[in-house]
Amino acid sequence: MSKYLLTILLLTDFLLAKKADSVLTPIIFEGNRVISTSNLEDVIGVEKPPFYAFWQDDIHKVDIKLRKRLDETFQLFYKNEGFYEANVSNKFVDKGIKVSIEENRPIIIREIILKSDLDISEEVTLLKGSRFRAKEFTEMKQKIKKKLLSKGYCSPQLTTKAYLTLEEYSAIINIDLAKRKLCHFGKVSIETNSSTMDNDIILSRLHFEEGDVFDIGKIQESYDSLYALESFDQLSLDHSRKFYNVKPVNIKYKESKKNIHTRMGLGYATDLKVQAKLYAEHKNFHGNGKKILIDGLYSSIQKIVETRFFVPYVFSFGDYHLDFQNSLGYAEEKDIHPFDERVLYNKVYLSHASSQWYNSLGIGFEQIDTLHATTANERNFLIYPFMRLVYDKRDSKLNPKNGLYFSHEMEYGLSYSSNNTSYLKYIEELRLIYTPMYDITLSSVGRIGSIEVFNNNLPESKKFFAGGAFSNRAYGYDKIGITESAIADAQLGGFTMANLSVEANFPLYKNFRGAIFTDNTMISDNQGIWEFSNKVLTSAGIGFRYLTPIGPFKIDMGANIYDVKERAFHFQVGQSF
Repeated sequence: MSKYLLTILLLTDFLLAKKADSVLTPIIFEGNRVISTSNLEDVIGVEKPPFYAFWQDDIHKVDIKLRKRLDETFQLFYKNEGFYEANVSNKFVDKGIKVSIEENRPIIIREIILKSDLDISEEVTLLKGSRFRAKEFTEMKQKIKKKLLSKGYCSPQLTTKAYLTLEEYSAIINIDLAKRKLCHFGKVSIETNSSTMDNDIILSRLHFEEGDVFDIGKIQESYDSLYALESFDQLSLDHSRKFYNVKPVNIKYKESKKNIHTRMGLGYATDLKVQAKLYAEHKNFHGNGKKILIDGLYSSIQKIVETRFFVPYVFSFGDYHLDFQNSLGYAEEKDIHPFDERVLYNKVYLSHASSQWYNSLGIGFEQIDTLHATTANERNFLIYPFMRLVYDKRDSKLNPKNGLYFSHEMEYGLSYSSNNTSYLKYIEELRLIYTPMYDITLSSVGRIGSIEVFNNNLPESKKFFAGGAFSNRAYGYDKIGITESAIADAQLGGFTMANLSVEANFPLYKNFRGAIFTDNTMISDNQGIWEFSNKVLTSAGIGFRYLTPIGPFKIDMGANIYDVKERAFHFQVGQSF
């Protein structure tokens, strides 16, 4: 372990040395068979042309001042990789620095002795017959400790040792675990120097209570919920203390000093063309985590302005807290459908979020003006209660590798007069994500919806359309209406909808990834009747992703498999699965 840390310190020295004036010289490796040259280059931070700079010579260089530390650094690195008798030397040659390596025999894991009263088979990732690597041994210990804390065992007796025999080139791994008694959350205390935040707001965001079995995952979920208020510059949930298997939690925080944020920009989307955006937000508005914001978009075919007001923890039923939000906005669309539209809307709802569940219940008001080119314009005023239920079991919201996601949305148009429209509309969505091996992620999202109209005509925009980056990627946003065949659709919306997208996402180079996908869409004008035969628009395509801290930047190119002239490009930031 100390040698592993020494390697890190040496690498730090390399990086610090590089800050001074550098004299770069080519570096060449020979003799390495098991450890790849690219891994060796990463150890010392070799500089090389970017992969897209095909016009440059592929010459890899290192600062000449680092030469005197090369042998020591690589020998320590090889020991951590299981090669305890590796020989490394370097010398100057005409082409630069040549590093000669004799890897020799590695240390092989001969036996793993496991004694445990808790199932840790998934955490014991070392394999008998494989090469012993210090990094993998350390990671295994951390995984075991994390498993114990997630199961509530904070006072285990854990011994993990690696016995190396250099004469036999072998290692014996010994793991001895007694989980002992369960630990529980203790008293929660809150400390802050100056605060506009009531303690009830803080407590409503915690995913544990005093007396619950301790779970380190609940601590992280509580961090996420508190940070979602966007009101803190500093936040800590200290659970380091322990008294007779009881772990109190001390919460310390400092509120944000800068609460007003604005941003403006110009952008381009395949469907919306050139667009201007404005966003302004006041976080922790008059304290207690309240937020107010204005969000606007302007383009030649779409105009949107919306204000939102959020109040956390307006009241609770026992331990079940409810947040409040009001969304008031105006939207215009033209040249997307055969009709143009203007909508003035207001939605008021209560919501609750826990570690895996989100649900909301509210009421919406919409005045919809539908403008037709050849027929009379229409005005509809809708009042509808609505609900949304979400179960999110993905391992990440920004870039999930495994898990599932389910959502149910429903709205019911009230019959408040003889002239208005009464209807029931629902949408179900299921996402499945699985990464079996080689960092290849398989994803699918299925979406079905249905509308039943009880009275009068439903505005066209309330019907189902499809197409776009989150639907069928061979078509533009909402360009698919009622599907008439495998290659044709009407421009009018339907009353039932089904969409299935399947994608394989695979690594290309560092943060760059590729994808192949297929999208399948059906929309019918029959209420409550599903029709799939010969009426599904099927597309296939390829995509590229670049992973960023806010989610992947995506480029997708899709085409109808029966009519490749029907195709589209899509640019998107964020995850679809």
